Amino acid sequence: MRRPALMIGAGALVVVLVLVLVVVLVSRDDDDDRAEPAPAPTAGASASPPPAEAMTTVLASGFDEGDEGWQPLGDGVAVDAVQDVTRSGAGSLLVSGRSEPWHGGAVDLSGAMAQGQVHTVSAWVRLGDGAEDADVQLTLERDPGTAEPLYLHVARGTASSGDWVQLSGSAQVPEGGGQWRLYVETPESLADVRVDDVTVQRPTPAVQTDVPALRDVAAFPVGAAVGPQDLTGRPADLLLRHFDQVTAENAMKPVTVQPVEGEFDFGPMDEVLDVAVEHGLTVHGHTLVWHRSTPDWFFQAPDGRPLTSSEEDRALLRERLRTHVTALADHLAERYGDANPVTSWDVVNEALDPEEDDGLRRSRWYEVLGPDYVAEAFRVAREAFGPDVVLYLNDYDTDAPDRRRELVRLLMDLQAAGAPVDAVGHQMHVSLRTDVGRVATTLDAVAGLGLRQAVTELDVAVSDRDEQLDATPQDRLDQQGDQVRELVSAFAARDLAFVSVWGLYDTRSWLRTWPQDRPFEAPLLFDDDLQAKPAFWGFVEGSSAG
Repeated sequence: MRRPALMIGAGALVVVLVLVLVVVLVSRDDDDDRAEPAPAPTAGASASPPPAEAMTTVLASGFDEGDEGWQPLGDGVAVDAVQDVTRSGAGSLLVSGRSEPWHGGAVDLSGAMAQGQVHTVSAWVRLGDGAEDADVQLTLERDPGTAEPLYLHVARGTASSGDWVQLSGSAQVPEGGGQWRLYVETPESLADVRVDDVTVQRPTPAVQTDVPALRDVAAFPVGAAVGPQDLTGRPADLLLRHFDQVTAENAMKPVTVQPVEGEFDFGPMDEVLDVAVEHGLTVHGHTLVWHRSTPDWFFQAPDGRPLTSSEEDRALLRERLRTHVTALADHLAERYGDANPVTSWDVVNEALDPEEDDGLRRSRWYEVLGPDYVAEAFRVAREAFGPDVVLYLNDYDTDAPDRRRELVRLLMDLQAAGAPVDAVGHQMHVSLRTDVGRVATTLDAVAGLGLRQAVTELDVAVSDRDEQLDATPQDRLDQQGDQVRELVSAFAARDLAFVSVWGLYDTRSWLRTWPQDRPFEAPLLFDDDLQAKPAFWGFVEGSSAG
């Protein structure tokens, strides 16, 4: 049976395609005996990747926070983010229910591929428990819509159920339009497959030096959310030219720092912080208490039962929170001392729910500790980090009148209770239709409480959540530039602690896969090639307007 083609809109350009021989590298984690790869069916000339400093990571899937846009390929197939077996971090992807060798897990890359460029693909794989050794293959597929799909078999090697094996290779992406995806398959087996730490890289142009640096034109520090893939090559060049603050996208979340109780992994966090220290960047910590990105064990008793609101269980959860936050503070002090770059923290993230009577989300934190968990978290953070670290309450859609109302009420309650909340973070995941006047109203309302404020996760979507574009329309990019100018002008007119965007460039945006695949969503200041967009110029002009 032939694997199903991708579904795309009519009008895709069809050209003559050239299939290029791939270079395959297979290595075994913690094992000096390297497996020899099986040959991949290819034709043409070999493809050598460009130098590392010219490469940009356009996909990095670690599965620490879910399936990250990966979907089943084939009837009956299931893909699940799991925490029982991981190569690194807190999660991996389990592909099960396969009844054909080509069945597997797939991710849409349509907005990330560059025609005529050499791409490198890498993934760590292993088979399900008890499976016999079998070959696993990474395949790039393009469906032009009006012709047969093209398959680039990028890497292939033998995997087992006992060790993680790295598959990596390079292939030149031919010219021509169509929809792309990457998938994992086993050509001669129906075993379950586990996948972790998947990356796709492509060459991008050098970072522009003939445009103003954002850090030089803004009246406030300008930050960006980053992951490991942003710390080398072209993305690092972009980061260090324009930004003076970073937020670790995932590396400082509880699920990454302490995936198993008592087992702390500060490596991913230190990777970000070491770069910050070396280049004089400050760091905004994200996050301590959240209904997501907290490992399940936090809310389980030692015997595995769910914690309840009993006094014994409440005491256990409080102690776990205190242990976690104190371990973070101790590590930062021991490793960085006076050079510690972390100047602020999102202490509690996304606590609001205006549909509840008291305006608070019924998270597991709430269910066990009750509404006082918010104040308790701030007290724990102040005790651990000291008086000089700015402690934030961070939330989304704060411009909406109902959420603004509940935000102000929560802040007043915290102040009345003596909780050491210093500041409010407005995520600012907005759209072309967002009313900037409502944003300004919220900023002024919080300012009236005497609290500091920051924009922590800015992006401006150009498509609706249920809309899939065939390309990114230029007129929407122009509208986005106008919207960013108005927003930043409102920020500049007020005394914000910083403004941070949620990602360096469009390919890295979480909106590419949430709440569905949107491969041509473009919500950030720089495009897929790391070049300045109208949104960048809107940011520059808005900063001047303040």
